[in-house]
Amino acid sequence: MLSSHPIRWPAAAIILLIGFGVAAQPFEGLSSAIQQGQFGQLKAVVIARHGDIIYEDYFRGTQPDDLHQVQSVTKSVGSALVGIAHRQGKLQLDQGLDEFFGELYPMTQGSYRDKADITVEQVLQQRHGIQWDETQTDYRDPQNPANQLVNASDWYDFVLTRPMDAAPGTRFSYSTGASTLMSRFIRVASGMGPEAFAMQELFAPLGIDSVHWEGFSEDGRGTGLTDWPNPDGDAPLGFSLWLSARDMVKFGELYLRGGVYNGRRILDSSWVDASWTKYSNASNSDEFEQPGWGHGYQWWIATVDDPLGRHWNVFFASGWGSQVIFIIPELDLVMVTTADNYDHTGFDVDALLVTQVLPFVAPRLDARFNGAWYDPAADGQGLTLEIRDGSVLGFWYTYDQAGGQRWFLMQGQVSSGFGQVTIYETSGGVFLQGTPPYSLIPWGSGLFSAVDCDHIRFDFDADQLSETVQLTRLSGVCFSPPE
Repeated sequence: MLSSHPIRWPAAAIILLIGFGVAAQPFEGLSSAIQQGQFGQLKAVVIARHGDIIYEDYFRGTQPDDLHQVQSVTKSVGSALVGIAHRQGKLQLDQGLDEFFGELYPMTQGSYRDKADITVEQVLQQRHGIQWDETQTDYRDPQNPANQLVNASDWYDFVLTRPMDAAPGTRFSYSTGASTLMSRFIRVASGMGPEAFAMQELFAPLGIDSVHWEGFSEDGRGTGLTDWPNPDGDAPLGFSLWLSARDMVKFGELYLRGGVYNGRRILDSSWVDASWTKYSNASNSDEFEQPGWGHGYQWWIATVDDPLGRHWNVFFASGWGSQVIFIIPELDLVMVTTADNYDHTGFDVDALLVTQVLPFVAPRLDARFNGAWYDPAADGQGLTLEIRDGSVLGFWYTYDQAGGQRWFLMQGQVSSGFGQVTIYETSGGVFLQGTPPYSLIPWGSGLFSAVDCDHIRFDFDADQLSETVQLTRLSGVCFSPPE
């Protein structure tokens, strides 16, 4: 009905390969599998890499320009609006709810009093302390607090008069009601309603000119709630936003690029880092059983394994019914789905990402892979790489068959994300002499390909010798997720 608890990823995604099979070519057969309902009632899937769309298809009567209700993806958009207001100096993270709601309710009295000091940041983190559990029952169940919120006469009042069950900042509690309070943050901070502020400060800069705000109805668009029961009449930033799949990609690209879109800074890069920091995780919240999982500023965070045994950091905005924006910075990838998976219990879009997308993509070889590398099976030898402006320079220190030291120099270019080099054997030269006689003799050719942030593959060919070496990182870092 409203929002979403996080996607429940499969514990062993590799098993899914037995059922679906890994396609011989990237995305081969994917549209057919989606059409057949193998991942539920998907309506759109769009995948962008390096800023270009590499897969896009629509299903079940949906067209590219159609708007879809994105449910709790609205929360991540709301977080971005708070971030923009913060960047503009109109709002501070340590401001308490009394500063935003004091004109509407007696925040120093009765059941309001223990909410007065909950901060903006604690709402963003979903560590507000307000009693709320919307993840155990269907959103259409009258016992679900989100359902009760929708049927309340004043949504802000409904949230602010609920009992507390933890001190603010100490416990994670996913709450569409708490997220809805962000609408008032924007109203007080900017003097504009969230819809107008979003259009002016976020959607227009992203080139998004068609949005809609309406509550969920099983009868479809035009039959849901649009008369919002709060004193301001503002649309809730906990749910209700409608976007096209392509525009969801634009929003994902904004975060992937550290707050910049088409050369224009919209969010501070520090806000993106803060949004993707795991304030709640397996060490401090029962909600997260798996290491690497967590919640930031209205964003979910996960670490997943693909069928090739690689590990990826995934940041995602998630809405009920499989409305998702997946972002994988190491792969420079955004994947968006919209769907009507409100009653779906089978393999979902998480399985689609893990089995049908991740096995067929790898990072581009670039400056992130500068540093020292070695083969764990051959200690005492290795190589260093320096990649700059599309050029590759490498030094390979190894041994001959008799155990003598050998040095190779590698030079070349990056092409289509791979490092193509000529390998030269070095000889001559005198230790610590500036201009000694030396020689570089072409010895062979090599190809470097990135596997993941900590592994690269080195294929080389020389006279009567052709080998593949799997290298592991010794120094440098490709991507360091916020802690």
